[in-house]
Amino acid sequence: MNYPQIKPTLNLDFSNTKTLDPRITFRRGTPGAYYDGKTYAKAEENLISFSEDFSNVSWAKLNVGAAANSILSPNAVDNSYTLTASASAGQHAIYVRYASPFLNETITLSAFVKAGTSSKVILSNVFSGESLSVDLSSQEIRTAGDILSYDITDVDNDWFRLSFTYLNDDSTWYDDNGLGVYILDDNWEINFTADGTETIHIWGAQLEQRDSVTAYTPTNGTPVTKYQPQLMFASPDQPRFDHDVLTGESKGLLIEESRTNLIEYSEDFDYVENIRSSYISNYITAPDGTITGVKLIDSTETGTHRGDYVVSIVSGNIYTYSVFVKQGEHHIYEASIGNTAVSDNYVEFNLNNGTYTEVGNASGDIENVGNGWYRCSITMPALEADRIASGIHSGTKSFTGDGYSGLYIWGAQLEEGSFATSYIKTSGASATRSADDASITGENFSSWYRQDEGSLYSEVNTLASSSYSRISMSDGTSSNRIFISNGIYPLYINKNGDVQVRESSSAIVNVYSKRAAGLKKNDFALSIDGGNPLVDTSGDLPFVDRLAFSTSHASDNYVNGHIKKLSYYPQRLTNEQLQQLTK
Repeated sequence: MNYPQIKPTLNLDFSNTKTLDPRITFRRGTPGAYYDGKTYAKAEENLISFSEDFSNVSWAKLNVGAAANSILSPNAVDNSYTLTASASAGQHAIYVRYASPFLNETITLSAFVKAGTSSKVILSNVFSGESLSVDLSSQEIRTAGDILSYDITDVDNDWFRLSFTYLNDDSTWYDDNGLGVYILDDNWEINFTADGTETIHIWGAQLEQRDSVTAYTPTNGTPVTKYQPQLMFASPDQPRFDHDVLTGESKGLLIEESRTNLIEYSEDFDYVENIRSSYISNYITAPDGTITGVKLIDSTETGTHRGDYVVSIVSGNIYTYSVFVKQGEHHIYEASIGNTAVSDNYVEFNLNNGTYTEVGNASGDIENVGNGWYRCSITMPALEADRIASGIHSGTKSFTGDGYSGLYIWGAQLEEGSFATSYIKTSGASATRSADDASITGENFSSWYRQDEGSLYSEVNTLASSSYSRISMSDGTSSNRIFISNGIYPLYINKNGDVQVRESSSAIVNVYSKRAAGLKKNDFALSIDGGNPLVDTSGDLPFVDRLAFSTSHASDNYVNGHIKKLSYYPQRLTNEQLQQLTK
């Protein structure tokens, strides 16, 4: 193979080094989101082996019987169990042991319960005394022991989810932890003589090692602990070396233009207009590792079930709306910009298989970010209404909900532009992420650049529709510049305001493209991904004194993507060598 024998004087291998060359000046005035390829957050967890089969031998019975019944559980799919007190004196309970290594850690217990002939019930750690007693008819609550927090949630159809958190410290430490559910008599007594008719209904028990309850995770013989890639936030002026969340592959240096998230509360869905829907906040581990994911739930009404943002947008301008979504009982999510969900312009996202369907004048994209979460985005010209409509789909737009089923959602973003950029968090006002400005100037540039000839190699992946994104060398003006791009002009040279070279090609987006340009007066060539070089035998080189990962004389045309490698050879390589570099 005829590879270059000369070594590059500039060799930026961002993918492997994950560092900035000291000659690069980098600036971004705000934090920026990215994946570092090594940080994971605990997601779903249920350390109980059988969370719904209460007849299993792992569940100890104390003066009760446990039998499957015909009463649907809160998910409106599975049947629940009925606990029936035996006609005897004492405590009437069902409990499961869990050998816990979590000394000085917080534990959260939860279970779904529904009144039978009895309405008073205790959720308890049976081995240390922390307990939450509830009258399911009046929702009166009593606690015992060192409970840090507790919650009782009405989940429809007279089902309630009870939960509490405690510290498993020296004062409560045992070799075992355990989740128990007890039937109480009318006087709140745990020890009583039952007549054999006292019942309550139970479903979905969960034990988690964390400081708050999260979405229910079923188990059937094996405890569950899942982890997911964690969305990170680089500090201002810190470069982002991004990674593929599924493979861990290094994507290189992320360079983006400035964008503004017009949604004022990106994670607080209390500010969304609910239409035949509701939200449960802080319900599931979000992509950033916090328990701030929200459940969007349908109502029992018939119609579309959605949550709409009312936000000021300009009719006809192009916007992109993006949001992280994960399937729950429903797996189809739908979004539209500047119109309602019953419009003829929208995108349907299938969260079961990671596909999407575009309808009308709307284009979509979907990115798998791990553990069932997808970042869904829709781009379209805004229609007349100042509204972002998004909702649950059940095979048809309009359906009758059950008041429990839904999907999970987090991190909403609306930005003016034709593609989605990295997530920008807001908490009460729109927020702007600064551009990633990276450049090499002065002696840091002249030490490796040769004015009369040379060769430039790039391996870059740009975002959808970012067809003009480029790496440029210039004197700070548009009159004298050389740029290499994944866009429609892969090699473009100006000298004193006159075009010297302008090669044309199809833009390549959402995939890495290798490009190598040979630069010398009346001897220019460009090879793309191993293809035969495009040749231009006329033109001259301008004087340049800086390199930038954008157009250095303007605020647009940032790379808007990932740079794996950038190299400069102080020699006009042969056409064969250019081609070999890009294979």
